[in-house]
Amino acid sequence: MFRKPFPSAKPSISQLKRKMQDAGITINDQQLDQLWRYHNLLRSRNQDRDLTRIVGFESMVLKHYVDSMIVGKFYRLPSPLLDVGTGAGFPGIPIKIRYPHIELVLAEPRPRRVQFLKDAIKEIALTRVQVFEHRVVSRSFRKPMAGVITRALETMDKTFLRCSAAVKAGSVFIFMKGPNVDEELEAFEQRFGENVKRLLDEAYTLPHSSLDRRLLVYEVVKTLEGDHADPEDSELL
Repeated sequence: MFRKPFPSAKPSISQLKRKMQDAGITINDQQLDQLWRYHNLLRSRNQDRDLTRIVGFESMVLKHYVDSMIVGKFYRLPSPLLDVGTGAGFPGIPIKIRYPHIELVLAEPRPRRVQFLKDAIKEIALTRVQVFEHRVVSRSFRKPMAGVITRALETMDKTFLRCSAAVKAGSVFIFMKGPNVDEELEAFEQRFGENVKRLLDEAYTLPHSSLDRRLLVYEVVKTLEGDHADPEDSELL
């Protein structure tokens, strides 16, 4: 059922708390403080919008923080978890704030964003978080991961290929997608149907909005053998 959007409000930690509660996201005071400090750092370092083009308070809360954290409602997130193409830290940093037990690797090749991620990790005192400051391809990232997560990065087959050296049977790929993903899903399963098993296909709408989302989770049942060509070059989002 469609609900009215959040009313406009002056940004504050109390407003952030209320909006997270309204969205059904439960975090304690320490986590709220971390999210508030992360929000302020993101705003202060985003003068030219190179970190995010979403700058309104309500939009940032909904489209960045809630959108990232809500994934754990539908699927228990594994650890260690690789966030490919994290940019300014989405979905990885909000996920880490809500689920501090997760060991996290943030993969982002662009220097300015790499520095922002390192500063954010220090500013909000996150532990067991690493930044992989290179482009993830099958020949460059081989650290064993229990899961890989991406948000609107690229097609699923490219992500599967670029992370193929970091996963094993039992690892999962978590794809945060928009609603119109059927064609991409079909192509992925046709190409790698012998390698993966679909565990979850969850369509949902972000709270207090008309923004539709689709969460797809695949388990690796058979790893790719030998060296595979890396996916074609594309700028990570």
